[in-house]
Amino acid sequence: MSVVRRWGVWAASLLVIFTALVVGAARPGAPSLAARSQQLAEQVRCPVCQGESAAQSQTPAAVAIRAQISAELGAGLPAATVLSDLERSYGVSILEKPPASGVSLVVWVLPGVVGVAAAAGLGVAFARWRRSVRAPLVAAPAGGPPSDGGA
Repeated sequence: MSVVRRWGVWAASLLVIFTALVVGAARPGAPSLAARSQQLAEQVRCPVCQGESAAQSQTPAAVAIRAQISAELGAGLPAATVLSDLERSYGVSILEKPPASGVSLVVWVLPGVVGVAAAAGLGVAFARWRRSVRAPLVAAPAGGPPSDGGA
């Protein structure tokens, strides 16, 4: 291999490494206040709408919630504190994902328990059905067909 070719391989390798470092260092930093507010508003339900988050709804209540979220995040409060303030004001039902504790835990666990119980019940029913199909009916005596008593 010639000297020029070796230097070319090294130069190409250094160029790839340098490019990877520049691209890796240029990734975006922390999200903006508006992006954090939007993300948090998506985790909160609109108190007057059916099935919409505070981020999607344009009702005055949802606009007020978004303003409260932006103000509290702008004041430097962590997202967990903002959510707990909203939960205190509106109740647990304001959260899109209720916490999995207490009575709410039943809501999270019950569907799984019912699914497992249903699958187990079907398994037992199919096993019994299979056994009853495979069980021989009544076997004839070994001496041939049954006689009718000599008639």
